[in-house]
Amino acid sequence: MVGQTATSGSLGAGQQSPTDSNSDFDVITFIVRQIIAELEIALPVQVIAVHPGQGSPPTAGTVDVELLVNLLDGSGNASPQGTVFGLPYFRFQGGPWAIICDPAVNDFGWLIGASRDTSNVVKNPGIQNPGSFRKYSYSDGIYVGGCLNEVPAATLWLKPDGTWVLTDKPGNVLQGTSSGIAMTPVGQGLAVNGNISATGTIIAGKGTADQVGLQTHTHPANGSPPTPGT
Repeated sequence: MVGQTATSGSLGAGQQSPTDSNSDFDVITFIVRQIIAELEIALPVQVIAVHPGQGSPPTAGTVDVELLVNLLDGSGNASPQGTVFGLPYFRFQGGPWAIICDPAVNDFGWLIGASRDTSNVVKNPGIQNPGSFRKYSYSDGIYVGGCLNEVPAATLWLKPDGTWVLTDKPGNVLQGTSSGIAMTPVGQGLAVNGNISATGTIIAGKGTADQVGLQTHTHPANGSPPTPGT
């Protein structure tokens, strides 16, 4: 109901209510509550700029994010929290492996704050002293993406049944099934730069009336195309 008490252009008001002065305990409780409210722990955010790392593929970079939850005074007047700059972002990585799927402008995600100044560790990963006495600040946070967004144009779907489907934006599909791996390319089909080695059968026109096997097909004596079904 707080949001309904605000009027356009009204002056800010404190958040103390009449009951907060009923006793010494209530006063202390209000003070503690206000101190806790200053802790910057976690909030939903939107990416407004991406600063990628170097190389190909690139090292992880940083993002600038806009905090999406406003602050309210005692009268319900809203104050945007603004932008946090230069946050490192999460990348799924272990040992020599990493999935390169970096944030993009307008992505939604979460800013997770830290209990101490992490600037020295960000500059030089390893055990470091805090860069200052700053505590519980979004400036020391990390951006974790992939929350609140719509279905993307390209996906790697790891399905509950243990199979997977990789689909890119043009519509090419690579799928794991109980029968093997199925590939459905678009446009000109599959282009291979290099040799193809197969220990099994290669069949052209699979499932059609004129399918033929690479090693088993025959030709009529007059040099016509392969005999269907051979």
